[in-house]
Amino acid sequence: MNVSNVLAIGTAITTLAALTTLTILFFQTANSALYTIENNDSGDGSGDNDDGDDDDGKWWEDLDLKREERATLKIALNTLLLGIASATLFVPMTRVWHPSKGLYDRFNLGVLAASTFMVGNIMFVSFWNSANFAAGEEQENDNNNNNNDDDGNNDDNYEMDEEELLAHHRKIASISSLILALAFSAISACIYHAGKKLPETGRHPDSSSSSNSNRETTKTSYAQGKSAAHMELFYEIWKVLSTCTIAIFSILFLAACILSLGEEGERRREEGGAINLIFVLLWMIIVTTGILVMGRKILGETKLNGELGLGILSGGTMYFALLLFVVFVLNVNVEDRPGREDGAGLATSFACFFLSIMYLAFSLGMYKFQDSFIGGIIAEDDSSRVDDSSSTGDFRRMEDETGMTSIVQFALKVDRLIQGLDSSRVDDDSNTGDFQRMEDETGMESVVELT
Repeated sequence: MNVSNVLAIGTAITTLAALTTLTILFFQTANSALYTIENNDSGDGSGDNDDGDDDDGKWWEDLDLKREERATLKIALNTLLLGIASATLFVPMTRVWHPSKGLYDRFNLGVLAASTFMVGNIMFVSFWNSANFAAGEEQENDNNNNNNDDDGNNDDNYEMDEEELLAHHRKIASISSLILALAFSAISACIYHAGKKLPETGRHPDSSSSSNSNRETTKTSYAQGKSAAHMELFYEIWKVLSTCTIAIFSILFLAACILSLGEEGERRREEGGAINLIFVLLWMIIVTTGILVMGRKILGETKLNGELGLGILSGGTMYFALLLFVVFVLNVNVEDRPGREDGAGLATSFACFFLSIMYLAFSLGMYKFQDSFIGGIIAEDDSSRVDDSSSTGDFRRMEDETGMTSIVQFALKVDRLIQGLDSSRVDDDSNTGDFQRMEDETGMESVVELT
């Protein structure tokens, strides 16, 4: 089984497990809240307790919902949003592993890796939003005492009082969100490392069918200039957008910390809303800082990870917009008491709604010009390869010329050596002939004298 099949199976199992878990939690929490509301409206008088919940002009005015009931319904809404976010992952998954239309390349894997990573961050935000920071040791001791006194009557969750039931749902939602967040983060890391091992292709499903002509077009100087202009434009937009996002969340974080002080802040700290909002804003600052740095490296001069980086930025901004929308929904009405609305929560809600629209528009622009971006990256890679090959060819020619020179010099030396040997042989032959002639002449003289 290859890496692609392993990733497909792992991503599908994680997504289906998340959908199953969140669906069960949604129906369980919503059923619990509706059951409590129905009992309160049935005439036992609990709906008329002075909780300060008679908000004028609210849609739930006739229902007379108490704080615990509204909080339970908000947890159900939270799980519903998480389920929807998890279900959207099937869209980038089909772009990679669809039998006929899918393409297992760097760009699509980058989109899927960023999408799963942002869904994991949505789960982390849900964890911080659902964590019960108001539960103290005294309350836990009281709950343990009540559980011990019931002697088995706690098999039905509806036997709990409203505070215990709300704490129970918050605990389950926060633990489930944390586990799913870690699972999606692990899957995202695996997809990212698999994408880094693939080569740059310059092809993806949304590009035109005539791949050969597109490749030739992207190599032209016009395409390079057009891509560079688009990159520069989106790079400037990204710097402004990401910097403003960090500034907004930093201001909201400071405002939430300041408003958590005083008598009203103490009341909200006891209920847990102020601490939840502070942790959510802190987490959003961390995530925004990470994508700011990543976006600048991808759109800047370094062009980090090429096609994979473009896919990460395209999918990451799309799902970051979804993350902002989830924060907007969860904080749209943090405090429902008249005259004591949570200013930091409302400001966070509307700021996230505005930023969600901005990031959605940026992501759609990235998808619209992705052909130009990828073409520019491929053209730059080709030009760099040509430069490298030309420089390498120059070095090779220099080496060849140096080698030929050495060979010629060696041949000349050998030739000179051979000529030297021949001349020495001629000299030896001439000397030998002279000696022989001398010997012959001497012998003849001796013969003559003897005669």
